[in-house]
Amino acid sequence: MRKTFVSLLTIGLAVSLAAAGQTTGNVVNFKTLQTYLPKIDLAGFTKGKVEGSSSTMMGMSTSEASLRYRKESGDETISIEVKIVDGAGTPFLSMGAAMMGMTQFSNETENGYEKSVKYQGFSGTEKVEKGEGANAEITLFVANRFVVTLEANGTGDIALLKKLLDSMNLGELVKAK
Repeated sequence: MRKTFVSLLTIGLAVSLAAAGQTTGNVVNFKTLQTYLPKIDLAGFTKGKVEGSSSTMMGMSTSEASLRYRKESGDETISIEVKIVDGAGTPFLSMGAAMMGMTQFSNETENGYEKSVKYQGFSGTEKVEKGEGANAEITLFVANRFVVTLEANGTGDIALLKKLLDSMNLGELVKAK
């Protein structure tokens, strides 16, 4: 639900500014973003092919690169997606990222938790849901323009995502052009 709200807020603000004639920044080409995705293998997982795309709509540009890992064991399937999105071409992304950096929270239920985090010096959120439909997610805002998301479905093992995140050099992503 949080992801949907943030997406709708970003799109709504972007459309409003585009309609008002605001211009947006240039985004990093998806082929460059692909170089910042994890290069490591995860034991027991099949690593998919790196994908990417760039698009412009109504004067707003985005670029994204992604990579999937998949593990099948009997009836269970675990999938992990790592995605980097450059939202420099979307107005107000930097405002949202700055707000996330100033927000500190922690929520916990018997089925999991969600909390604000910092990894490699960048603010974001970490979320884990246990039990049936287990999943885990880390979302970071890098340099007020990049959104880095690691999402696991079929497991609440946040350590898998942290291992992938540790292999990424987000400090270098800041310099991407």
